[in-house]
Amino acid sequence: MSARKLIYTVTENDGQITVKEILKTRLNISRREISHAKHFEDGILCDGKHTKVTDVVEPGQQIEFNIHEKNDDAAEIVPIKGDLDIIYEDEDIIVINKPAGIVVHPVHGHFEDSLSNYIAYYFKQKGEKHVMRAIGRLDRETSGVILFCKNRHSAAILSGGKADNIGRQKTYYAIVHGQMEKAEDIIDAPIGEVPGKPLIRAVREDGQRAVTRYEVVHQYDNYALVKLQLETGRTHQIRVHMSSIGHPLVGDTLYDVNNNKYGMHRCALHAGHLNIQHPITGKEMVFEAQMPQDMYKLVRGEKSERRKNKC
Repeated sequence: MSARKLIYTVTENDGQITVKEILKTRLNISRREISHAKHFEDGILCDGKHTKVTDVVEPGQQIEFNIHEKNDDAAEIVPIKGDLDIIYEDEDIIVINKPAGIVVHPVHGHFEDSLSNYIAYYFKQKGEKHVMRAIGRLDRETSGVILFCKNRHSAAILSGGKADNIGRQKTYYAIVHGQMEKAEDIIDAPIGEVPGKPLIRAVREDGQRAVTRYEVVHQYDNYALVKLQLETGRTHQIRVHMSSIGHPLVGDTLYDVNNNKYGMHRCALHAGHLNIQHPITGKEMVFEAQMPQDMYKLVRGEKSERRKNKC
């Protein structure tokens, strides 16, 4: 059992306010977490003493909230030593620059070489134990920024588990085939499974709504570097949407029928930026992962032929 301690000191501006209102509006604690904390003697404290959530507090008093959770599930992931490019870490989150070619969680054939295995080993060396809670997902071939939460409360906020979800936005970069017809556009087309092909997705009338925004960063003679943001999170969304408009991602063996891969041995997709509001402090944070060498070399390779934003 581990606990994450959150503390708030009541101010004059808070006025007549109950412990429950402090927890919900100042510390962003959900009703479920508050109910869970009541089972522990140190779950909810006022000036170091057990308190009721209905108690009215005064300026200067200190409210302490302890998030207790069992981390037994953490043992399900085998700690394996591996390289980690840690962008940022604190008590609540850890942000990793994931290389291409590695899965995020253990799956068939990758029980001991996933990113989660490596993070579990890193935590073990620090004497910590956390359930692996990835916020968002990246395909095996996709590189870039990915965030993990260290506790249930932070994960609920950043994954949208609360009605007053604190937002997050990820920006991707992709290299796509051909001359782009528009400098920027919004693709609003439903995506669904292809019957008989469980790994493949396609734009289908019976699919789920999917919305992708893109902007051309640089146009080359035969391909383009584009920046993308997702308003929905469907499987293979960027790959399917760009292929559907005639500009599949370079190196994409599922949705690219072109023979010329320009030396790419994986899908040319990179999560370059992640913007969040911190789940505890509310501070706006931006994390960046530099474009990996395989994509960077391709972008740099036709530098002399570049025609910026001429679409």
